[in-house]
Amino acid sequence: MTSTPMTSARTTVGTILDRVRAWSRWFLGVVARKQTYANIAYLLLSFPLGIGYFTVLVTGAAIPIGLGFAVVDMAMTEPIALLIAGIPLSLVLVCIGGPLVAGVLFASIELTALERLLATRLLGADVRTSEPASTIRERARRLVFDRGTWKGVGYLFSKFVLGLCSFIAVIMGFAFTYALVAAPLHYRNQLVGIHIGDPIEIVPELTYQHEDWAVDLTSPIPLSITDGELVSVYVDALPSALVVSAVGVLVGLVVLHLLNAVAWLLARYTELVLDGTQPSVFSEPPTE
Repeated sequence: MTSTPMTSARTTVGTILDRVRAWSRWFLGVVARKQTYANIAYLLLSFPLGIGYFTVLVTGAAIPIGLGFAVVDMAMTEPIALLIAGIPLSLVLVCIGGPLVAGVLFASIELTALERLLATRLLGADVRTSEPASTIRERARRLVFDRGTWKGVGYLFSKFVLGLCSFIAVIMGFAFTYALVAAPLHYRNQLVGIHIGDPIEIVPELTYQHEDWAVDLTSPIPLSITDGELVSVYVDALPSALVVSAVGVLVGLVVLHLLNAVAWLLARYTELVLDGTQPSVFSEPPTE
């Protein structure tokens, strides 16, 4: 049976309509998919968890680093005093600094395991772990010399920045969507929008100071925001407000897709960085 031009045209039109329907279901169905809300939950959790990780790592490392700077400073300024206080300071470094560093590294392994669990349960990521340590001695050796430990530390530090950016993305996306969708409730209100009263200049800077020592890292490119109106959703009539509200629904769908894309990227980042890290000692403790 030979196909006629009319049949081929109908087949082509039917294929196009099927693709449009499939794309529409995918685009509109983002609201009904459970994965969307799991992704949003992960993005929102990233901010407080990132702050917690950063606090634990920095606080645990600050004391031994501070003691190390004190020893170096004393060696350069008062070498005679170092001869007298060298042994006590060395004991303090070994007895306090050593256990603190070990505790921080152990905590980083467990926090990394928590991140793997969250990424697996909420994002559907597939993060492989290394073989668990069979003895306590092997666990202690791998605590310091295993590459996965330091990969986890780097990931936890990066989680602070990623969590902050994720939180801002979620809040800004939802706030802008709400401002558009709720336009019929606040039309004719000129104050609705995002306004900057005074110029804002952000200069990222990191400073560490210990007595006469000071290390400054400053970004060469400042971030500036001038005063004025950034976003306005002012409308002066109800029909226009209804149109803006309808546009807000579409914007909300786009925002959800963008948040899903961000979560997908974070899942891939987690799989890449945490691949081969050590499992939690509580899930598979060493036997000896």
